[in-house]
Amino acid sequence: MQYRPNARRVGHARAAITPRRYGVRVLIIAALAALAALPGLLAPPAQAGPTLESAGSDEVVFDRTEGRIGPAILNDSPTDRTTAVADHAFFGVVRGMSVYDSRDRNQYSQAHQPGVAQRWLKADVAKRGDYWSYITRGVAWDYHINPYGYQGEYRDNVISASTTSALGYKPNNPGKSALNSTFLIGTVRHNNFPIWSAIHYVHASFDIRIGDLEESFPFDQHETTNDNDTTAVAHQGGAYRYYSQAYSARSCPAEAPYYALIRGYGENTWFCFQHVGPGYGNYDIYTDQPNYYPNYVDVPGHTPESDDVLTVNKTTSDRTLVVDGIPYRLFLWGFVPSADGNCPAQPPADSAPVNTFTTKENQTSFGCLYGEFRQERFLRIAKNVTEDSGAPGEEIPSFNFTTLPAGDWKAPEGAPLPNEAQADTYISPGSFSDFSLKPTAYGNGGTVLSGYQSFIPGKSQFIVAETGPTIPGKNPIAPGQPGYYGPWPVSDDPNAAQWKLSEVTCVNGVGDRVNVTRDPATGGIDFSAVPPASSAKALPVTCTFTNQKQAPKIRIEKSIESVKDAFAPNITVTYRITATNDGTLKGTTGRLADSPSFAPGLKERSVRIATTLEGLDSATPTRYGPYTLTEGTDLEPGAQATWYIRMNVARNKRTPGYSEPALECASDNGHLTPRRGLYNSVSGPYDYDGSANNEACAPVRPRYIRIEKAGTQPVGTPNDDGTYPLKGAAFAIYDNAELKGTPVSVVDGGPTFLSAPLAPDTDYWLVETRAPAGHALLPRPVPFRISVGNDADATTVLTAEFEVKAARLLGVAGLPRLVAEPAFYGAFVVGALSSTGGGIDPERALFLAIGVVGIQCVGMMSQVIYRWTLERKWALGSLKLSSGVPQLGYYLGMLLVPLLSLLVRASVALLVVATICSFTLRVDPVALAAGVALCGLFWSALGCVLTALITSYQTRDFVVSLALTPLMFSAPTLYSLDQAPAFLRAISAANPLTYQLALLRSVAAGSWPFDQLLIVLAMTLALCAIGYVSTGRMRTVSNEG
Repeated sequence: MQYRPNARRVGHARAAITPRRYGVRVLIIAALAALAALPGLLAPPAQAGPTLESAGSDEVVFDRTEGRIGPAILNDSPTDRTTAVADHAFFGVVRGMSVYDSRDRNQYSQAHQPGVAQRWLKADVAKRGDYWSYITRGVAWDYHINPYGYQGEYRDNVISASTTSALGYKPNNPGKSALNSTFLIGTVRHNNFPIWSAIHYVHASFDIRIGDLEESFPFDQHETTNDNDTTAVAHQGGAYRYYSQAYSARSCPAEAPYYALIRGYGENTWFCFQHVGPGYGNYDIYTDQPNYYPNYVDVPGHTPESDDVLTVNKTTSDRTLVVDGIPYRLFLWGFVPSADGNCPAQPPADSAPVNTFTTKENQTSFGCLYGEFRQERFLRIAKNVTEDSGAPGEEIPSFNFTTLPAGDWKAPEGAPLPNEAQADTYISPGSFSDFSLKPTAYGNGGTVLSGYQSFIPGKSQFIVAETGPTIPGKNPIAPGQPGYYGPWPVSDDPNAAQWKLSEVTCVNGVGDRVNVTRDPATGGIDFSAVPPASSAKALPVTCTFTNQKQAPKIRIEKSIESVKDAFAPNITVTYRITATNDGTLKGTTGRLADSPSFAPGLKERSVRIATTLEGLDSATPTRYGPYTLTEGTDLEPGAQATWYIRMNVARNKRTPGYSEPALECASDNGHLTPRRGLYNSVSGPYDYDGSANNEACAPVRPRYIRIEKAGTQPVGTPNDDGTYPLKGAAFAIYDNAELKGTPVSVVDGGPTFLSAPLAPDTDYWLVETRAPAGHALLPRPVPFRISVGNDADATTVLTAEFEVKAARLLGVAGLPRLVAEPAFYGAFVVGALSSTGGGIDPERALFLAIGVVGIQCVGMMSQVIYRWTLERKWALGSLKLSSGVPQLGYYLGMLLVPLLSLLVRASVALLVVATICSFTLRVDPVALAAGVALCGLFWSALGCVLTALITSYQTRDFVVSLALTPLMFSAPTLYSLDQAPAFLRAISAANPLTYQLALLRSVAAGSWPFDQLLIVLAMTLALCAIGYVSTGRMRTVSNEG
């Protein structure tokens, strides 16, 4: 049998992906698709757990089978097996029930002597000649009555099996027999004829030799006193009903004329009975006068109390048969009655074994005695608790076990064989109750083990069950009471944690799974179907009981649902309270109480509580807190319950202590501060995660902003930044991006405006509804937020929400253009040059590819100029710099973002040229990207400078269009300066792109010339510095005035 070790199942791991640009998502999806195409790369194949063990199925051939009735003690005691009383008994072998024949050498007769054994009877001999090993006792009754006139078969000097009480045994040779299967050991008979005897008991044994195994199975035979006259036996449903006691046998009245004795009342005490028919009475009649007793059962000697009973006292062999290193013991399976002594090799399928052999008086009875060779296996209990059951400083309790019968199971008798597992007892009812197992730690590292106990496969109809932990201060649950088999709460608190048996696993000595089943009533393990082991190493079984400590974990959270009219005299605030059971067990919230603690001058006027927002409108108002949300709500694991509490709050500025700063919310050490703003808290007895999230607060301090309109025309007194006030504008402030509904504030008039009160941490949009004369409206709403400052006065901080977005070309919609433009450049240039004749070698192709990259660097300047123009034209740069965005951060954002598209364009251009010219790019991509970024930074800074310094759009456009083409083509982009005219080389020497191309081509060739790098770096840093200084001019609102 192949052993397959335990294996853990590894599931797929799923990473949480943060939203990014569409282009990045496309790359990620493509990469994941490529990885998923590799079989087994993302998810290793799952391995199976332990295999189910194979059942042992060995066979054995017996070369010797013998049997006999063993040494016997005869007396009148049911238990005394040592005191012998003479009873005219004989040992011997006789054919069937015939008269002893001394001429037959297979027969013999010897007078019984206490403690002396008779000869062995071979099974083959017994089968061929119907020979039986006998012990006979008593004197034939007819001979005893008239010894001189007796004419029967009885002789008082030899064995007589046909006239006395003769107990016989015929051994059977099973030949080849499967181990762990039932086979016929032999046949037992009792020739139960009337005898004279002063004793009632025979104490002997069935002695059996099978192969090398020799064993004796003691028995006691009770020879009962027989009923000899008409006798009544109590039986509900019999044909007779008891009527009265009679004075004599024939003194019964006419209504109850049937007289009979009842055992136990004496030989001369008679009773009267009525015949009522089968099923209606309470007695059966046994009689020798069937003509006078209708529906009689049998003769008096066949009453149940007259039956002789043989009881086997030992059913388990003390000796073993060893096969392939596995010891087997012989077990007597039991008797099956037989009508004629012809016993099948195996018991009939519907037969039930008994360990008694019952015989009727004055007839021969037969019984088939079956046995089986069975293994002994060994069981121990392992105990652990799951890792997640632990709590800091908490002690693990001891756990208790017991064993219960499944059906009519009886434990084997005697003691187990000596074994390596050191199991010294058989599993019996109550086994393992003396093992109180206390894990040493949480998880598998704390597993503890019991000792081994033995059991017999096939005779293992028992259940091993856990009866729970021993918890200090808590009385254990009594057997039979609810909860005895779990789950087991650790206290009587309704939210108490409880221990639950989460898993039971059973493996044999080689790690294979054992075929146990879980008992639904106890949660224990049923061993009824456990087969024999297939090897000696597989004999021991370890069953691991794993417990998990489950508990409800009630988490209470409070938040602001809504605030209406926060700056008005009457405020409406709605709080949401959520209770969540994060535990693994059903629990209750307990009583939840809501307690407001508002700032001075704020007082609740009415309070409504409901479990839905809609229900608040119909809820009954109340006024006096604390306010009870629930007296206790049950929550299943993972379930939530929600309550809403709405308070109508009045503002009274005359209240002592009223102050504007107190209307703001404040916090200290992770907690909100009571008596600040609309502070409110909720409390409950079972909240496990602390009170920090049990608080909520809404600020109700009015906040205002001032709006100033300024321009560049010199009219009036200049502002500090050189601009001049502009009159005639009007603005509206909305609280939604769609600009729907009524504005929260409308301002109109001079150059300076003051808004209506605004709420902190709320999104607003400023819209210019009328521009000053001669000016255009702001092209789009300006989003902004106000927040509370961290200073002592909690001043108002305004932040304009300007999103610094990457170029649109990085989005999915811009990808075609982003790729198509450099691809066209590369294809056009290479194709045009190739048409002049001859091919293009790789060196020339790389030269051209770098030239195309240079063109892309210069072309990026127009993209930068376009972005800066929009920022200045529509006052976006001015608003950003005026609202707190640092000048350096703003400059770097405008400068660096275009480099992303440049790197993509450069990569596409290189790939296109390499593909058309059929050569492999052997460049360091990191080094080349750094060089391209350095060159691109120069042209990005130049675009910033031109846009900031040239205030006229027409002038700027003229300068750019005039310089862009000469810059691209006066440098050696697509040609070498070696053959160029002198004037072109002179112009090229003044072109920054010339030095940048030289550096890029050197980097592509694998070097960083210091002189080239120094020139390009110096130009770039100088221009970046100029650009930073010129960025300050972006504070001017617009160039349109």
